[in-house]
Amino acid sequence: MEQYLTPNLVKALDVLKLLAENEQGLSSSDIEKRISIARTTAFRILKSLCHKEMAQKRGGLYFAGPMLYEVGLQALSRLPLRQRAVPVLQELTRRTGHTSHLAVPSGWHSLILEVCDSSAPIRVASRSGTLADLHRSATGKIFLSYLYRDRLDEFYAEVKPQARTGKTIINIASLRKMTGEVPEQGFAIDNEEYHAGVRCVAAPVFDMQKQVIAAIGITGPAIEISFEMIPSLSKIVIASATDLSRSLGKE
Repeated sequence: MEQYLTPNLVKALDVLKLLAENEQGLSSSDIEKRISIARTTAFRILKSLCHKEMAQKRGGLYFAGPMLYEVGLQALSRLPLRQRAVPVLQELTRRTGHTSHLAVPSGWHSLILEVCDSSAPIRVASRSGTLADLHRSATGKIFLSYLYRDRLDEFYAEVKPQARTGKTIINIASLRKMTGEVPEQGFAIDNEEYHAGVRCVAAPVFDMQKQVIAAIGITGPAIEISFEMIPSLSKIVIASATDLSRSLGKE
C-alpha cells in the first residue's frame, strides 16, 4: 500500500492536521520537529498551503487557513447528523430562548458543527467551525466524560489544561470528579469557564450502539441561565438530545 503514496502529499496532510489541532499557531521549526520533516520541505509545503489559503502566516506563526475551514464545513454540511440536528436545534432554541449548538469530538477538542441563534441582540455563542477545549466547554465535558474518561491522564499530559477564567477546572482530581458526575446527571455545564458571564448546558447524543457521537447544548448569559434555572433547562436539553438520538436510530 505504501508504495502508492506520495510522500510530500502525506506530509502536507500531516501539516494541515497539526495546524487544525493547534489554534494558538505553530512556528516552522515546531512543525519540522513534530512531524520530522526537513526545513526545505516544510518551507515548500507551508508556502504552497498559504498560497491556496489552506494555511496562513501571522507574524512568525502558521495557522489553519480559511479555505481549510471552508472545505471542512462543506463536507460536514452533508452529514446526516448535521441535517437531522437542524430542526432539533431550532426547537431547542424556541423552547429555551437561548442559542443552541451541535458539536462532535475532534481530537482533544469539541468541534461546533451547527449553531441556531436566539433572537437575543447579544450573541455569546461560538460559531460553526470553532474548536472548543474539552475541559472548559459543556459539549467538551460531555466527550471527556463519556468517551475519554479512561484516557484522562493522557489528555492531561498532552493538553496541559489552562485556565481561561477564574472558574476553569484544570486540576486533574477535579476533572476526574467531574467526569464521574456528568454521566450520572446526564448533562454538563460550562460555568463561566470559557467566557466570564456566559453559561452553557449540554447533553450527549447517542448512536444505535449507545455510543456518544455528538452533543447538543444551549449558551446564554449567566444571569439568564442561573443555577436555579439549570434543572429545568437541562431537562429540555436532554430531551432534545434524546430526540436527535432517536432520529439517528431510524436511519
